[in-house]
Amino acid sequence: MCNNKVPQRSYSENNTNLPKQLPLVGLGCSSFSSFFSSEDNNDELTVDTVSRELPVVIGWIQTIRHAVLNRGINLLDTAPWYGHGMSETVVGYALDTIILSDEGCDQAQQRKRSDLIINTKVGRYEADVLKQFDFSYETTMKSVQRSLERMNCSYIDVIQLHDPEFAPNISILLKETIPALLECKRRGWARALGLTGYPLDVQHEILVKAASEFNTIVFDQSLVYCHNNIHDNSLFSEYCFPSERAATDTFAGFCQHSNINLMAAAPLSMGLLTHSGPPAWHPAPTVLKEACVKASKLCASEGVNLSFLAILYSLSHPSIGCTLLGMKDEKEVDVAADLASRFSTVNFDKENQDSILDQVLTRKEKDVLEKLLDKTDGPFAQLKEDYRWDGRKAARTFWELVDGMKQK
Repeated sequence: MCNNKVPQRSYSENNTNLPKQLPLVGLGCSSFSSFFSSEDNNDELTVDTVSRELPVVIGWIQTIRHAVLNRGINLLDTAPWYGHGMSETVVGYALDTIILSDEGCDQAQQRKRSDLIINTKVGRYEADVLKQFDFSYETTMKSVQRSLERMNCSYIDVIQLHDPEFAPNISILLKETIPALLECKRRGWARALGLTGYPLDVQHEILVKAASEFNTIVFDQSLVYCHNNIHDNSLFSEYCFPSERAATDTFAGFCQHSNINLMAAAPLSMGLLTHSGPPAWHPAPTVLKEACVKASKLCASEGVNLSFLAILYSLSHPSIGCTLLGMKDEKEVDVAADLASRFSTVNFDKENQDSILDQVLTRKEKDVLEKLLDKTDGPFAQLKEDYRWDGRKAARTFWELVDGMKQK
């Protein structure tokens, strides 16, 4: 195991609401709950039964401490939706052992609150589909207060609007959710505002309409997921976002022009880019899943770890300030941190992605990546529109289910 710290990168020069630097890798905290796993009967845990004395929770706390104190991963990203409150609660347990006052601390074992970046979300909450989403002003205000209490924080660095594609309409976001977020920021509960969701066109629409409604750039940050990886690079390549500035623009270009900073999550595309494959609930079309299996077999035949290569590829883009990765234990933290440490000497401000990849990949990894990205013979070459899934359709399907349940 290497104990090198994860490199820090410059992030926000023109927006004082956001941190000036971020770790290259951030800790996605959905793993610290029963959200994605039922191992060791964790599925029986709830926010009401979880406690810091439970062995699994002790392990989670140690994982967070190891990431922050030993590997320099000082950004934690959570949400009320993760474990329906459990993740925030566990993060709070860990922070109780990490944070001392800004007046002084033991640098070996603790950190100042100002040394950490703690982000959470609003809008998505309960497992019950009838109570899963709530974008009202009152619930948004209560959610932020509850997050502060669970994590025992005086403020959140970035409060993010969670999965806004599931909002019944954009009007409720403009009239209720966003005014609540702005009030939270005014009260000092949040330093900055962000949003996160799968469909880039929905994010774009909200960003444009919010700026028009409030006559200012409302959101400081956009967190995207599954759009900056080996099978889907549409964040930088798809020109489908009309703007006043130009006839067409990519989402990344739009954010840059609007002084909205970008972060990314899910470099493994929620399990697609792994040798074990995605979970059964994964929304990807069958042809994409099959292409990822081909990619896995290609990597295995060359002795290259697909997941490692996918993470390195996602970390290499100079426009992404930080990439969030779920890490459920200390071993996974060390794997991610060791991969990130390859970028220690990279100057992201002066290099492009190709030159960065040349510096961090081995010769064999470069050869395999070239085969994976080959537009003629690569495993993803024939996907056309199937390199992603339809986020708007998923939202429509959800509300059709809700309507059907209400009618019974």
